[in-house]
Amino acid sequence: MLEKLFLLDSAREAPQTAALHASHSPGLVTLSLLVAFVSTYAAFSMAQVNRQATSSSHRWVSRLCASMVLGLGIWAMHFIGMLAMSLPIPVQYDIALTAFSILPGIVAAFFALNFWQAPQPKTQHMVSSGALLGIGIAAMHYSGVAAMQSDAALHMSWPLFAVSLVLGWVLATASFAAQGRAVQKLGSHAAAAWRQHLLPAVLMTAAIASMHYVAMHAMDLHLPVEAALSAHVPLGSYRNTQLSLLIASMAALFFMVFGLATALLRYRDLWQAVATRDVRLNAMIETAPDGVITIDAQGLIQDFNAQAQRVFGYCREEVIGRNISCLMPSPLAEQHDAHLRKHLDRPNQPLDVRGREVLGKHKDGRLIPLQLTIGKATTTSGTIFVGYLQDISERKRTDAQLRIAASVFQHVREGVAIVDANHNLSDANPAFLRMMETTRESCLGQPLESLYEQAETPPDMAALWQEVAAQHYWQSESKITRSNGSTWMQRLSISPVLNEQQRPHHFIAVISDLSPRQGQEGTHAELYDSATSLPGSYLFMSRLTESLQEARKKGAHAGVLLVQFSMLKKAAMQPELGNAAGAISLIAQLLQQQLRTSDTIGLYAERQLAVILPGLKDQTSFQALVKRLIRKIEQTDAIYAHYGVTGMKAGSASTHQLAFTASELLEIANADMAMLAVPVSIQPPTPAPQIKHN
Repeated sequence: MLEKLFLLDSAREAPQTAALHASHSPGLVTLSLLVAFVSTYAAFSMAQVNRQATSSSHRWVSRLCASMVLGLGIWAMHFIGMLAMSLPIPVQYDIALTAFSILPGIVAAFFALNFWQAPQPKTQHMVSSGALLGIGIAAMHYSGVAAMQSDAALHMSWPLFAVSLVLGWVLATASFAAQGRAVQKLGSHAAAAWRQHLLPAVLMTAAIASMHYVAMHAMDLHLPVEAALSAHVPLGSYRNTQLSLLIASMAALFFMVFGLATALLRYRDLWQAVATRDVRLNAMIETAPDGVITIDAQGLIQDFNAQAQRVFGYCREEVIGRNISCLMPSPLAEQHDAHLRKHLDRPNQPLDVRGREVLGKHKDGRLIPLQLTIGKATTTSGTIFVGYLQDISERKRTDAQLRIAASVFQHVREGVAIVDANHNLSDANPAFLRMMETTRESCLGQPLESLYEQAETPPDMAALWQEVAAQHYWQSESKITRSNGSTWMQRLSISPVLNEQQRPHHFIAVISDLSPRQGQEGTHAELYDSATSLPGSYLFMSRLTESLQEARKKGAHAGVLLVQFSMLKKAAMQPELGNAAGAISLIAQLLQQQLRTSDTIGLYAERQLAVILPGLKDQTSFQALVKRLIRKIEQTDAIYAHYGVTGMKAGSASTHQLAFTASELLEIANADMAMLAVPVSIQPPTPAPQIKHN
């Protein structure tokens, strides 16, 4: 039986048969190689798509399509190669066996690609895939050869038969190894690198072609001499170029069909992934605690999330398509388009991702303080800007309350100290330091008990902390001896500051002077400056706070004017007053002539006068009054020179219908004073004028 398939040496020399010599058409051989390369490249590309599929059913269908393309390519290459062979006798093919020969390549390709689909292909996967596909190529080829029908006897050469098998297996294994290396190197981005499939496709084409053409070279066709002489075989040849082109065309058509099916599956996966991402992104944006607004290059609003609707009071439908300037107050609204064009003209310049504070305009017209961060992105339809904003109104109110609390802490007449959980002082206000005759540096970090070591009747600290822990309050009186030897009665009250677990993390200690006042003179000395008889900072702050509260009740305006002097170090023309005291008294008198009875002028800081201007109708009235006061001050340059005044600065601030505290208003006035310096022309000294002092 084997002697009929494999030609032994004795049979090769038998004289009763005539060997038939075959030739190959270069064009059809090239066509067969091209079909093998295209099918292999397409199969590897589809297999790569299969690796990225999210659905198991999609992966199975994609692998089946890739297997069909590779198996059909092997079969088409084989039969185009068979048709490329020219023989002096007619050759026919058994239809059933020819159709059956398609299956080995498809089945082998399916299982080989299945092995290669491991997340991290290993060496055993490559070897197994190469061996399976080599067997599939050999089975397809030799079943196709068996389908040949002619008058000649077919014999195979053992050595070349073995060489064809080894070449098919080795080259197929090398092809899978090259593909696996490319996948490991490029990872999830491998599908975008089309060059990665070139080397594996070339190696697989070589595996298919070597299997076919080496096996064809191992095939001998012998025709009996009597049959050859009686048949009078012409010297022509039987080729079917049209059939070869038909097979190639049909193979290309199937490649396109299976490739389109894989592409549709991949498109469906991508569409589902994009849809899922959009839903997730929309959910994140709609539930975000910050407002998110998207605008296009023209400044038109494209998206407006739920938090933005709550911040601005608009529904989404009311603002979509409108310019973002509708959410801004003037003059920001007028400047926005120019600011936007500046960024569009410099597309490569990144935006500052740090947030900044801006003002937004609510639907009802009120202004909203916002924390804004802007991002920029370039899309196929143009540049878009995404703004992330947070309503910081509550934070502003909290900051204002903290500033008020800090101001109260600094200016309250009672001594206040903050004690930590270890009963050590962590902060103390000026009144506490003054009453206890100590400094911040010497008392902070020290136990509260250390301040009462020299007291005549010190408080019982052990009982104190026990009662605070039990009752959350303690109060007692102690007699303290001052540094000058006098004594005074002190009331000490302590309350805890509790955390979320209702445990104290700090304590507030408040001390009050219970000693009787030393008469009206003592009160005047505490509230008024001794050199100028002007209200001091404590009295001035109290009156400013009262003026602001009264202005808020009546819906009126209130403002403050600060005047700061620069003095020569040595220009003592009036020793009884002193340089600063004389100048301040003079300016106070000049200003008092222009002030109303409701206005208050005081000495807020060293060489700094402050004027309270309450009960104003509007901002215009306030500015007019401030200008009149400054002009009055500027008219006395020669007198300034007499007292050694070298310069002057003035600053002002008013409520502007905003709920400023006294400290905030003074901070604004100080900032205005730092920006605006009123010049003073120093004239030669003149005799001191006669000034009446209050």
